[in-house]
Amino acid sequence: MRLFLAIAALWLLGVSNALAQSEDWLVLPTADDERTSWMEPTVSEVSRELRRQGVGVWSSGQAVMIFEQRGSAPPSTVTPSIIEAWEARSRAAVRQLALGEYSRALAELEAAQALSSAALEELNREPERARTVLDTCLYTVRALLETGDDPGAKAQARDCVGMVPNTEPTRYMHPPTVADLYSDAARPGPENKSALIVESEPSGCLLRINGVRMGPTPFELKNLYPGEYRAQVECDPELRGRVHPVEVTSGRTAVFVVDRFERALRTKPLLHLRYAEPSTAGQRVRDARELGRVLPAAAVVLASSSSTGMLELRLVSGARKDTAFARIGSSPDGPDPANVTRAVATLLSGQCRDLTGAEPIALDCATGQPAAAVAPEPEAEREHPPRPPRGQFIAGLTLASAGTASLLTGYGLLAVRGAAGDDWIADSGSLDAHSKWLNLGTGLIVTGSAGAAMLVTAMPLALPYKAKTPWWAWLSGGLGLGLTAGAIAVAVTADPKPAESCSVNNLNPEPCVNRRRQTDLAIMLGVTAAPLLTMPLVYLFRKNEKRIKADLSPGIHVHRSGGTLTIRGLY
Repeated sequence: MRLFLAIAALWLLGVSNALAQSEDWLVLPTADDERTSWMEPTVSEVSRELRRQGVGVWSSGQAVMIFEQRGSAPPSTVTPSIIEAWEARSRAAVRQLALGEYSRALAELEAAQALSSAALEELNREPERARTVLDTCLYTVRALLETGDDPGAKAQARDCVGMVPNTEPTRYMHPPTVADLYSDAARPGPENKSALIVESEPSGCLLRINGVRMGPTPFELKNLYPGEYRAQVECDPELRGRVHPVEVTSGRTAVFVVDRFERALRTKPLLHLRYAEPSTAGQRVRDARELGRVLPAAAVVLASSSSTGMLELRLVSGARKDTAFARIGSSPDGPDPANVTRAVATLLSGQCRDLTGAEPIALDCATGQPAAAVAPEPEAEREHPPRPPRGQFIAGLTLASAGTASLLTGYGLLAVRGAAGDDWIADSGSLDAHSKWLNLGTGLIVTGSAGAAMLVTAMPLALPYKAKTPWWAWLSGGLGLGLTAGAIAVAVTADPKPAESCSVNNLNPEPCVNRRRQTDLAIMLGVTAAPLLTMPLVYLFRKNEKRIKADLSPGIHVHRSGGTLTIRGLY
């Protein structure tokens, strides 16, 4: 009974957490030319109108900050004066170490380390300067050893290994104790067995880790300590790559970089896409989804301005192939607020319209042509709403099949355990009969709970899209409520708990067997109710024409060393 209540509580907690989530939308300008004066006013007006309609929106500054932390940031720029100050602090620290003024040396070294960390990928680009960064880091190791902080020195040596990978220090600049400590830290051990694999499209681009040149992609860097590293992929030797902060954990961490997307991406002065060549709507939509995935954003409003004074706002949300959009007139300094209000209303209604003329023109969302010129949808297709995307549907169908099989196995074990209980009652002294009865109880709980969990997960993935909650989903919810009530009733009316533990042999087994028959049935009824109750909830909270903020976005990323399947969003 307690196990059933725990499972039910966890399931209800998961549902309440899902309902409590709220991901903001992102307004994303895109351009095929150098005109940018319209971007900030457009983002400001569209964001203001969306908020007025009750939609949460990422602010420009917050979107840039989060994306640079989770996605990529422009490479650091270091002025000659900063480099001179950094080198001066390093030299001063060496002099103070030689004079035995270790506290002053540590202060200088901490300031130098702060400068190194802020612009590591730039300082490490040149091999000689990278060696200086490493030497400065090892001076800190020496100062810590001289002040008796051996654990701190050991930890600092590990930091030095990660800060400037695949680089050797200037050996004659460091005493043997420091050199030995660094050699021990750099030697592969159980603590630095992690690996970072970086691939790119196209392949063969130069990879830099923390600014240090590694080699062409795909590249695997082994024997790393867990921690944050900065990866840059540079397909054009004349251009510095964007910096990807990568959190390396135990095992293998993979990063995949698309050069075309990197070249279009901008985070200054606001998050936007600027293409060197004319881009297609499909290309911009794919890039918008990638940006939305990184932040994350529940939806992205793509803003594209043409030289003819037309602004298109396109709503991109999750895995749906169809996107709502609106075309309005605009000036070089941004759109009129009244036009933005009409465009946002069009997006929120899921429609596609041209609002540049005196009267709005309905457009076909797939072709962008006037709706009157589009052939009507066949009756057969209107009767059957589209099912989820293929990859999502297959994943949901697989989970549903496995969950159904597991749940049916649980009911089979329920019958088998009842027979095993009868055998134990008939021969109360049999250790084999007693052990079999106990073990079947564990299997029943595991298979029943696992089956219910898989079915609950499969529901939002496999169920077809419907504008309204269908009658059979309500019927499913009613059956789920009935089973829940039955489970509670069976559990409440179950025989009292035996005075002795049922794990002990040589006792009267009948009270144990009778009580467990009832509680096992309550558990199975409860776990069966969970997926039945989930079905109407999916339709209540999944994305549709009226609830456009709720969404579920599967993602599949395939590369040479493997692939990943991710599912995120709200339903």
